[in-house]
Amino acid sequence: MNVQWWCSAGSQAWTWAWQWYPGVHLLLAVVAVLYWRASRAPETPRRARLAGWIGFAALWFALDWPLGPLAAGYLASAHAVQFLIVALVAPPLMLIGARTGIAQRFPRDSRLFAALLHPLSAAIAFNIAIIVTHVPRVNDTLMVSQLGAFAIDAAWLVGGLWFWWPITVPVPARPLFAVPFRMLYLFLGSIVHTGIAIVMLVRNHPMYGVYELAPRATGLSALDDLKIAGGVMELGGLAIIFGVLGVMFFRWSGGTGAERR
Repeated sequence: MNVQWWCSAGSQAWTWAWQWYPGVHLLLAVVAVLYWRASRAPETPRRARLAGWIGFAALWFALDWPLGPLAAGYLASAHAVQFLIVALVAPPLMLIGARTGIAQRFPRDSRLFAALLHPLSAAIAFNIAIIVTHVPRVNDTLMVSQLGAFAIDAAWLVGGLWFWWPITVPVPARPLFAVPFRMLYLFLGSIVHTGIAIVMLVRNHPMYGVYELAPRATGLSALDDLKIAGGVMELGGLAIIFGVLGVMFFRWSGGTGAERR
């Protein structure tokens, strides 16, 4: 049997037969070890550690069978679900569980890390990753190869961790980055993906050749699938962002004026 190491687009008809993707499991093993080491800090609250493992489970669900292959080469709507999980759900949960351990090991005198993890740097990098990976020509070119599909998934994961770092991890210190500014950062930094979703919703013909030409995995047409993908990105993304904003606001307004960690 020809084993693929990563989920990518192909011309095979969709089947619900389970398939093993060694590259996915290898990446997940590396992530699990790194998270386990960071979350072992004795001061890490049990709920935070559990949240991180939930984030890891969500990442596993997004990358492995069946969502992984469906997202890679069959359904744009599955790709949208995968994007939300990999970029907006798994990263903040894993950072919540690991932040205590990260803070203990962080090189506090490093100007390079301070610059890279500045909210402006994080927001720019995140949105560049989103825009580039959703350009039709880029997506269609990369998704047909295992390395290209891996690059897109990795860009979402790294970009998501980068984006969520300034509002979940307490290092480097940002004394002027109070909760209202964090809320503004989260809102403005997540606008781009809603714009992409709107483009999908108003299209009159398919946007990505990979999904237009793919063997149909469901009874949906390629255009209907694209519109569902736009709805998932728009409504799902807004639900995630405004849910986090709501939690941040009520903790801030009911507390001491600073986010409770």
